[in-house]
Parts: sequence; structure tokens; C-alpha cells
Amino acid sequence: MDEEALSSTSPFYTLDAFNGQWASHLVTAVEEAQDGNTSTWENYIAQHDDVAQRIKSQGIKEPRSYETIQWDAATLLFTVCVEITDDGRPLPLGDRLNRERFGRFPYGNGSALSYLLEYIRPNRSITDNDGQDIYDSIIDDLQMLSGGCTEEFRGHTMFESGFGGMNIQGYLSREQVRTLRKNLASRTWTASYEEPLDGGVADVAKHFMALLKAAERRQVGVVLRSHS
Repeated sequence: MDEEALSSTSPFYTLDAFNGQWASHLVTAVEEAQDGNTSTWENYIAQHDDVAQRIKSQGIKEPRSYETIQWDAATLLFTVCVEITDDGRPLPLGDRLNRERFGRFPYGNGSALSYLLEYIRPNRSITDNDGQDIYDSIIDDLQMLSGGCTEEFRGHTMFESGFGGMNIQGYLSREQVRTLRKNLASRTWTASYEEPLDGGVADVAKHFMALLKAAERRQVGVVLRSHS
């Protein structure tokens, strides 16, 4: 695989600190508002002043009025739920090396998580002895993070066509982050003998777990977004 050619054609994937609890309700409210039913959005904002204040801080005077928000759905979801520093920037996770190695994987569509999902396998010596639930949980969380906001999962591209080419792939709550990190540290999984990159699954898991540990230390969820 020509990594230089890949970098010029594939998206860059970013794992950001995210408020998954906010997002789980916000996604539904946005979807219904886009379909013309704004009451769920209005009720949600009325009951969550912290969310309303986040939107107001970005120049929206009446956050309860969905029609006055001119952002696309992806930008709205990210702007509201991304965890920020005191100076208003997205809270970084992990070190630069982990972010870069995770960001554009040298295979397929450039997604490290897509590669992991394709070539991870249950460790039968463990899963045949009451470890199957742990492995299944790993797969469920990986699928939610890598595709929970995509057309394949939600039936629309609402969160995949954001300003500047931003696509929200999916997100996890801080509880899911902790569970996934713990489960990935178990011996319930292994790499497929058929994986095309020698040590590819192990490399993805190494950098991904470092980012999850960073999120766990900060007690935040995560969002996976791509930039075309």
C-alpha cells in the first residue's frame, strides 16, 4: 500500500472528547426537528440549560427555536457535545503520535476502526468459556463508534455531510469508553490469520486503547469524525 497515495485520497479520522450523554438525546431531537417535528427539540433545550448556554455561546440567541439555527446537523451535534478546554478549543486526547497513527490508517478507506472490525476475531480458548459476552460487547461498541451516526445505521446521511467536509461517524458515552477499554484489555479477542497487514490489528488496538485511556482519565466520552 502506497501510504503517500492513501493520504491524498482517504479521509482523516479524529477521536475527540465528547459528551455522549448529551448526544444520545440530541441526535433524536435533531432528527425529529429535521422531519418537521420541533417539539422534541424545544422540550430538550428547555430542560437542559447547559446545552442551551453552549449554543448561545456560539451566537445563537434563541436556541429553543430550531429554525433559527443555520448549522447543518453534523456541525450542530459536534458543536454542542464536543468537550472543550477553558479557551474554547476541543479537548485533545492522547499524544500527537497516537492521534496521527489512528487518524489515517494505511489500508482501505483509511479508517483504523474499520480495519479492526474487519479483522478482529474471538479468542476461542476464552470465548468458549464464558467470554463471548465480552467479545460481543467489544463489537457492539466498535460498531456504534465507527458507524452509529451513518446512513447504514440511521437510514440517512444527516450527520455525514457537515461544514468543511466533516462527517460524524459515531460516539460513545464515558461509561461505554470505560467498558470498551477494559474489554479490549482482555484476552477475549485476537487478530485474524487472514489480516493483510502483519501486526495491523495489534497496532490499531495499541493506539486506540491509548486514546481511550486518555478519555477515561478525563472522564469523557468520545466521538469519531472524519474529514474528507
